[in-house]
Amino acid sequence: MIELFSYFCHVDSVNDKIIINLNKCLMVNALHFSSPNSWMQGRRNALSLFLSVVLCMVLALTANAQTTTSSISGFVNDDGGPVVDAVVTAVHIPTNTAYYSVTNKKGYYVFNNVIAGGPYTIKVDKMGYQTVMIKNVYAPLSESAVANAPINKAAVDLPEVAIYGDGDVSTMNIQRSGVGTHISTRALETMPSVSRNLNDMLKLTPEAAVAGGGFSVGGGNYRGSYVSVDGATFNNMFGIGTNLPAGGAPISLDAIDQIGINLTPFNVRQSGFQGGSINMVTKRGTNTWHGAVYDYFTCNKMQGQKVDTNLLTTSSTLNNLAGFTLGGPIVKDKLFFFLNGEYIVDNEAGSSIQARSDASQEYGGSTGYNRPTVAQMDNMLAFLNDKFGYNPGRYQNYSLSTPDYKVLARIDWNINKDNVFYVRFSHTHTSNSNSASSSMSPLGGTNTTITDLFGVNYTINRYSAGRQSNYAMPFESARYFQEMNFTSIASELNSRVLDGRGNNMARLTWSLQNEPRSFVGDLFPTVDILEPYIDAEGNQQMAMYTTFGPDPFTYANLRKVNTLNATDEFTYTKGIHSILAGAQFEWNRIVNGFMQGGAGWYIYDSWQSFVNDANGVAGYHPVAFMITHANSDDPTETLYPTFDYSQASVYAQDEMEFSKFFKLTFGLRLEMPIIRFPNDNRNLDFDAVAAAHPESSFAGLSTADIPKLTVNVSPRIGFNWDITKDRKVIMRGGTGLFTGRIPNVWLVSAAGNSNCLQYQYIANNNTGNPVVNFSSDRADIINSVYAGNAFQRQNLPAPTSATIIAKDLKMPTSWKSSLAFDFTIPGDVKLTVEGIYSYNINEVYASVLGYKEDGTVQLPGEPEARTHYSSENIMNRNNGKMNGYYLHNEKGIHGQYLALSAKLSKSFNFGLHLMAAYTFSHSYTISDGAGDQVSSFANTANRNDGNAPELGYAGFVPPHRVIGAIGYTIKEGKHTATRLGLFYEGYNMGVYSGLYQTRHSYLINNVSGMGSTPQLMYIPTVDELAAMPFISDENKAAFEEYIASDSYLSKHRGEYSKRNAGKVPWLNRINFKFSQEFYFNVSGHKHTLDVGLDINNLANLFYSKWGVCKVLDNDVVLNYKDGTYTFSQPTWSVYNNLSSTWQILVHLRYAF
Repeated sequence: MIELFSYFCHVDSVNDKIIINLNKCLMVNALHFSSPNSWMQGRRNALSLFLSVVLCMVLALTANAQTTTSSISGFVNDDGGPVVDAVVTAVHIPTNTAYYSVTNKKGYYVFNNVIAGGPYTIKVDKMGYQTVMIKNVYAPLSESAVANAPINKAAVDLPEVAIYGDGDVSTMNIQRSGVGTHISTRALETMPSVSRNLNDMLKLTPEAAVAGGGFSVGGGNYRGSYVSVDGATFNNMFGIGTNLPAGGAPISLDAIDQIGINLTPFNVRQSGFQGGSINMVTKRGTNTWHGAVYDYFTCNKMQGQKVDTNLLTTSSTLNNLAGFTLGGPIVKDKLFFFLNGEYIVDNEAGSSIQARSDASQEYGGSTGYNRPTVAQMDNMLAFLNDKFGYNPGRYQNYSLSTPDYKVLARIDWNINKDNVFYVRFSHTHTSNSNSASSSMSPLGGTNTTITDLFGVNYTINRYSAGRQSNYAMPFESARYFQEMNFTSIASELNSRVLDGRGNNMARLTWSLQNEPRSFVGDLFPTVDILEPYIDAEGNQQMAMYTTFGPDPFTYANLRKVNTLNATDEFTYTKGIHSILAGAQFEWNRIVNGFMQGGAGWYIYDSWQSFVNDANGVAGYHPVAFMITHANSDDPTETLYPTFDYSQASVYAQDEMEFSKFFKLTFGLRLEMPIIRFPNDNRNLDFDAVAAAHPESSFAGLSTADIPKLTVNVSPRIGFNWDITKDRKVIMRGGTGLFTGRIPNVWLVSAAGNSNCLQYQYIANNNTGNPVVNFSSDRADIINSVYAGNAFQRQNLPAPTSATIIAKDLKMPTSWKSSLAFDFTIPGDVKLTVEGIYSYNINEVYASVLGYKEDGTVQLPGEPEARTHYSSENIMNRNNGKMNGYYLHNEKGIHGQYLALSAKLSKSFNFGLHLMAAYTFSHSYTISDGAGDQVSSFANTANRNDGNAPELGYAGFVPPHRVIGAIGYTIKEGKHTATRLGLFYEGYNMGVYSGLYQTRHSYLINNVSGMGSTPQLMYIPTVDELAAMPFISDENKAAFEEYIASDSYLSKHRGEYSKRNAGKVPWLNRINFKFSQEFYFNVSGHKHTLDVGLDINNLANLFYSKWGVCKVLDNDVVLNYKDGTYTFSQPTWSVYNNLSSTWQILVHLRYAF
């Protein structure tokens, strides 16, 4: 161990430093093991060498990752130059936490890892000098605040000099090098938000948009950012749904103190993103008791019901949030606490359809009734209760209560003058109710032929005759609740050492994203009851009548991620150098439960057949049956596909203060991802098929493939230059590499789709397997399937839709550069101009397996032929056709992002704050990556097919975006005040392909033979169009008119269109906040009663045509079939959805 340390490091005994030999450490970047025979040894060598680097870095007192603190630095000068050995004290006024430093020979001092926020008072003392106090200094999260102190010599004692900082609105007294946005407590309080969602706050970032599945920023999509709260992971680490866990609200807004959004943080602490790093810290207790009790309320009556001239149909909904905060001292100046709790009463509409009073009553259409009768549904309910003691719930006239809650507790402890510790716990529970699935898998596909117990054949369509049709009325138990639980614990110890020259931070965090499904009632098999009916032609048909038991995809359905993060950081100040070094280890375990029909799934041809089977009458049984269980010697256990993703990181950085006008930061970060499957994920049949077909796309692949160990090297450099030496004109910038992540749901699908862990038994007309009689107990069902013979683990057939991970897969990386200028212009207006450029490396893509090129297709009028594919027809041992997806790095294609923004801000001393910003963005991507599954890559439109990816415009980056914010506090005497907040957002935004997007494509139907995803359209010239065959001259003329009138198509004739080349229509949105505050004093303490409201889409409240989003009805512009084109005019129309309307949230708050 000592020899290993000596190889990489040596001790400088003169300067008390540990020197790291970076040349030797950086040899880990050359790690590459391609030989199959040495692959495992290579993994061991890579791990050993990397851990050696980690060891020497840790021994060098190194550390960290996401940020929870700030720093304050400055220079102390007199008329003769730097003042050496001045004692500088920074006191955090709310908690009286004190930090101490001494100026060096340059007159420089720094406080690292201080509490983010403020206010601080900086005191400078030096024998023979007048004492200087700098008050109202704020240290924004993740930033370095500047507090320079001019000091005068004094022959006699003089009163201290007080200098006042410009508070939390300062932009000029921050030494950031990259691009970012700081959101203070004041901004959080004045930003309107009806949903009380964090994404509403993040909109204050100029280079951002809420598009696709959530908040996108800095060229990354909604899953391209890393989110932390108090250093703990708050990403949607699983990857299904929005960008944040717990439905987008993992923590109360009332618990957040401030937010830092960093797009190019050239500080090596931050990683795990291609878009931005979003860091938040929670509020803490102080020496003053403070708290609040509040209530927020909205319902369907407080939302618009008209879009343009269209009246919407709404259901009765109610959302009432009640909460509190409380903080204060346990021991003054020593121990503090902060508590937050919220409970949300959330009522949703259940089924709005009624059962008929008798069989003669009409149903369907606009009657509001479906086929089942009250008498029959009540009869079923009584039988299930009497026979099984099972209550399937209600079937009509009910609403659903989905209460949510949040709790948070934080303790801060000033152990002594050199050690500060905090621990924070939070838990959020939310859920929503969903209708039962339309699937009828035990019968077969969408249109299925069944034979009833009397030998009569019927064809059933699962949509027109299924659970969602007019013929059926499921019981409440057939719905499901998607729970979204999020738990987090964060703890951190900050210690000052070496007489204040050094600072060590140790942090341990744990996050749990736990998202199971739940249902009404006890566990019971899924039971579908069919019943015949007479159609309009007098023919007897069959359709669903009712369903009871849980939704067939609900049992054992689970999305779960455990994340453990251990970090240590050491900073040391020497001369002009502030040296940072860090080490971090992150461990994630991802579990994805999906067990179709896992509780047992029976389909009966009538209610009477079910009753007879349940009563043991011979000859009665289901017409179809399914159960999925563990492929284990104990088939009743639950086995979840599981995947581990870990990452070891080390880094070092030097911040050099060459003068109080120029700061240079240089750092290096090394990261090694480690991926493993805890379960045996090797499908032997897949291996055999791949070996037997060396010419196929499966050759050389295995379901057990995992990426080999590699080290990502991320150098970064940044600077901050005070050009005018009075912080009136500042230039800042830098460049560096940032390694991101891909959604864990894509990776865990390699385990879920390997066909190793679960066995599925299906009995219907096609399988030949015998059906089993009804049982309400899952274990009994499984035993009856195997007629008492013990099930043993099997080597199952190769999966028909596998996900294979490339053995050389690397996480996506972006080379990000930025340059910015900050100006203070006349009138004390702050102007910021920023530019960002990103170049993507290691683009991740998923190709489709099971297809081969078999030639080309030449379409009339196009200059080049398109590639055509056909199935390889590779079969597993059960004669199932094999397809799948291969997750890999696409070489030779690099996405890019360019953003230019300008921002103006002004704060007035009478309570008015103004901000306006404009951003121009241009982004190319290989795919928008918006899908929840790897299969979404197959839906990416390209000129040829899904296996020939190309760059296209990003659908989540608005080409233009304008934002503006106004915050105004109007004081009305000593006891009242009015607070107003307004936020404007104008950008390209519309609904396209079911998602909110900023761009759209021009497509032609699929002619590649691979799947059905449309392809990019060719834009013919006038001459080419003249020779193209259309269904009619009128149709051709309409296509010509469409090209000529479109701003993109008309400029790119003779070219293939780019993906997402079209800009969606401009959308203007104004959100408004109003609060009326009443003040009164009790025992010398201020108390406030606040009544107010938030309004989303204020303009729409006044006029139903304003603030309305548009939706594109069709993006397949051309359809080519049988040698002829057909043009279909794409049309933008108003989006008839409640999200297009206004909504009001009212609140009442008492605070002290």
